[in-house]
Amino acid sequence: MQIQRIFYPIKTLGYGRRIGIWTVGCPHRCPGCSNPELQQPDATKDISIAYIAKITDQIKSQNTKIDGVTISGGEPFMQAEELAELVPYLKKNISNDILIYTGFTREELERQNSPAVAKVLTCTSALIDGPYMEKLNDNSALRGSSNQRLHIFNKRYRHRYEKLLGSSRTVQTVFFGTSVISFGIPARNYRLDMDSNLQRRGIVHERHLDEMAP
Repeated sequence: MQIQRIFYPIKTLGYGRRIGIWTVGCPHRCPGCSNPELQQPDATKDISIAYIAKITDQIKSQNTKIDGVTISGGEPFMQAEELAELVPYLKKNISNDILIYTGFTREELERQNSPAVAKVLTCTSALIDGPYMEKLNDNSALRGSSNQRLHIFNKRYRHRYEKLLGSSRTVQTVFFGTSVISFGIPARNYRLDMDSNLQRRGIVHERHLDEMAP
């Protein structure tokens, strides 16, 4: 499965402290996408499901609090067969709360009549669907633009997701030497403003902000 990174704790893409997984490859090409480097499939990023499971298991073994797993990208459903293997494992062994971001609408996914897609949705707690539209960026803490919809499949988590949907955004920034990675849903033009500010300080901004345009 082509994966850009696995990171813990993610505090900005879903409830609590989560494991974040970013896939590589996306057909949507949404204008204003904050992760354009994840659009092109990249075979050098290919790792086995077993290795992904090993990483998530190691995180859990540290007795850390894991409130859920968030999968974004890229477009996760470009790798539906692999996703159908990974998501049930994560649900069984890591957390019952699985949140997936997709640029497809739910109806588009269902029209594929794919057993793999159906299996993923069955194991998913919540889905944010639809392409990112920069002009509709509405500062929601859970989605990038107002056309995107929240589908809650596990009613146990309805309250936490509905509460997040109406909350304000935050951005989580992590520094690695002279590089910085930001996680979260940025405001309109946030990336351009951040790049400009960081360049003045001699810092390279790795663009992994999720504007819900996987």
